Amino acid sequence: MDDEATTISEADLTRLLPTCQRCRRLRRKCDTQLPACRLCQKGKAECTFFDHALQQTLPRSYVHSLLTRLSRLRAAQVAANGNNEPPSAFRYPHHARNLSTATVSTIPEPSTNGWGTHTSELSFDKHFILRNANPTCWQFFGSSSAYSLAIEVIVHAQARLGQITFPDTYQQGEFWLVSHRNAGEESPHPRLTPSREEIEMLFTLYSSTTNLMMSVVDLNEVHAEISVYLQYQGSNNHMLSGPEAHQFFRVSMVCAIAAANKARHRPEYVNESMAYYAEALQCVEEVTSDVSVESLQALLLLTLFALFYPRRGDIWKLLDFACRLGVELNYHSETNDEFESEKDRRSRRAIFWGLYTIERTIGQHFGRPADLTEEIITAEYPASIHDAAGNDPASLQFILSSHYYRLTYMRSEIFRDLYMPAAAPNLPRGWYEQRLDHILAWRRELHYLDNVLGVGSMTCEMGFDSSVCFLFQPLLLRALASTKEPMLAHDCADIIPRESYHSACKVIDFYNKLLHGAEDSPYGQYPITVISAHYIYQAALTIMSHCLLAIDGRLPVVNFSNEMSGNAEGPIDFRGIAEISETTLALLDSLGKKFAGMVGMYDICKNLHDKVLPVMMRSGLA
Repeated sequence: MDDEATTISEADLTRLLPTCQRCRRLRRKCDTQLPACRLCQKGKAECTFFDHALQQTLPRSYVHSLLTRLSRLRAAQVAANGNNEPPSAFRYPHHARNLSTATVSTIPEPSTNGWGTHTSELSFDKHFILRNANPTCWQFFGSSSAYSLAIEVIVHAQARLGQITFPDTYQQGEFWLVSHRNAGEESPHPRLTPSREEIEMLFTLYSSTTNLMMSVVDLNEVHAEISVYLQYQGSNNHMLSGPEAHQFFRVSMVCAIAAANKARHRPEYVNESMAYYAEALQCVEEVTSDVSVESLQALLLLTLFALFYPRRGDIWKLLDFACRLGVELNYHSETNDEFESEKDRRSRRAIFWGLYTIERTIGQHFGRPADLTEEIITAEYPASIHDAAGNDPASLQFILSSHYYRLTYMRSEIFRDLYMPAAAPNLPRGWYEQRLDHILAWRRELHYLDNVLGVGSMTCEMGFDSSVCFLFQPLLLRALASTKEPMLAHDCADIIPRESYHSACKVIDFYNKLLHGAEDSPYGQYPITVISAHYIYQAALTIMSHCLLAIDGRLPVVNFSNEMSGNAEGPIDFRGIAEISETTLALLDSLGKKFAGMVGMYDICKNLHDKVLPVMMRSGLA
């Protein structure tokens, strides 16, 4: 199809948009204007329509965002064709030709943004061949993922330091979040009915940890449902229906998630967790079959459990269903319902922003776009940091978790500008300084809460440093690519961000405290999930990137914030790098045992450390 025909088809598409729900309800003529019809714009109402193919309600702003992105991709494709580049071809870029397991899409010219036009010929998006999958398939990882950074680190290390070999376990590593067998097919043997005291203990643990990070259910209401669980435990639970099925399911899943958390210190709780989960699965079809907030809660509880045991659920599908259901329930926007109680309003906001945070965090770890786009979100945060004064400790930690939702939204904006364009933008230093200043401003609001220790405050602590690494990863990718060759390009302007190294070290230190925390301490109770493994892996590779660039020594180290770096100048101080390396490997080894498919993370870092650290010692860098 030529460009003219394509343009006509897009115009036809907008004309075929159905009457919006508001105009249909008011019996008014509706136009096809995007992102909203004139009547909805005048009434300051969200313009939505029902999509019969998807069987869900969609905002017109979402359609508008899809068409905008499509036009950008086509404009970029035209630019690529002008350079005689095949628009859909796969090729190995110059800096990654020695790596046979990854291919990279051809990259067209980027679009213009508020900072001007910044062209780049590099792409750091990767496609991996999953040879042990059946059937063999490709897996995409965007440049925000740790796997893309791992490829550039390996390519650079092989080019500058010689061949690096990896054991067979690396070839069998799992680089995806899907189940490889039906969750529950290996159900545990029947066990004795757990005591009420045992369930109460698990509820207390869930209340002080997971429930503060993501308030999916009203724990007071679920606590009152324990009697229903005890009544039907061990019976044919799949015969339950209606409210009793939901009640039994919620209690089972809360206990399963809490037991999975407790298994860090008590291995016997792995079987307990699986037993609770197997009981819940008998009701899963009943509790997820309707369009209701109870079904949304059920999907989110299943997602939380799958974060502890990725093989027990397809997280991508669970999140996809939850996002669709959340939009259909209109949880992404403020309803302005004067009859909605403050309790219901807070619950709705907490559920939506918890879903948004998990969906965006996992998406960014894999470099994938969002199901919940910012253009359609008008929901307010469940709490504000300004409400923190005078609250009890539990409420304070919930407020801090809500403050972290704000950071997730900021990260999503960075992701959209930095990682999502069809061509990787080479943005100026001022853009990075501005974004870092936004993150620092978010952190300054917590200054009077530095001595408060809990799930919310620890999440904010980890979130700050991991966000700094996230922001500066493209600069490290570019620096690794440009220094792989013996000679730098004459116009090379790549730089090394000092702040990302120190933030990566803090992420490693944070998780080291968690892994060594006592069972009854806040550090010991903080949930360790598959997301934690990705944060540690990304921090480890960030540190290794700085080590390799220091050995090369041709690019300058730049400060982006005096608030973080002070007056430090010159090369990064690598004192203590041996201890950091040992800690990193210990963390990855521990998580490789917990998440068996991720043993490749440890293998990569161990082989790189064995090759890189001796060179640093001989060079006097450490």
